[in-house]
Amino acid sequence: MEIAGFTPFSTIDYEGFLSTVIYTQGCNWNCIFCHNYHLIPRKKGNFSLEDTINFIEKRKTLIDGIVISGGEPTLHNDLLEFCKEVKKLKLLIKLDTNGTNPNLLNSLIQERLIDYIAMDIKAPFEKYKKIIRAKFSVEKIKKSIKIVKTIPHEFRTTVHSALLNFKDLENVLQIVGKTSKYYIQLANPTERYDVPNQYTKDSLKEFIKKYNEFSIKIRA
Repeated sequence: MEIAGFTPFSTIDYEGFLSTVIYTQGCNWNCIFCHNYHLIPRKKGNFSLEDTINFIEKRKTLIDGIVISGGEPTLHNDLLEFCKEVKKLKLLIKLDTNGTNPNLLNSLIQERLIDYIAMDIKAPFEKYKKIIRAKFSVEKIKKSIKIVKTIPHEFRTTVHSALLNFKDLENVLQIVGKTSKYYIQLANPTERYDVPNQYTKDSLKEFIKKYNEFSIKIRA
């Protein structure tokens, strides 16, 4: 795995647990509002796999688990082996993913190597290409959604008024369904995309009032 860096201690990335966050280098998408855009290039990471395991092991008595984020972690063929090493330390594992590798997700779940998945749903399926700016079949995304729903999970969408309207969010809600946790988060300006976002937390709160039957929240 190509490891770009760490957050040694986090109380917000794995809800209810103290975690260490591992950031992998490289992503197969180029989302227009990505705030981790420096992790998109597929290049060598800053830390070896051995250094990363040692880093986690030194903190295993202080943390509940780790979060594997990115970039896109499922691009790395040795992700499964990495999770096996972490599990030897008796730690929980949360995975952040864009859902582009359903086969690996299924293997991780079948081998009980991850405890929680947070999967991004970027948009209604017909608008994916606009957001991700890459060629990709949404059929794999649909397959991943079904797989993710088999273990504790959440889905999340980053929203920008110039890219998604409330009708789009209604369509995503139908994809998510009523039994999954769903988080909406505001897209923040970056050096790459500084178009003003007309959505606010208050406007999003007004939107979700109409959908009490869904488990939907706004994430800071």
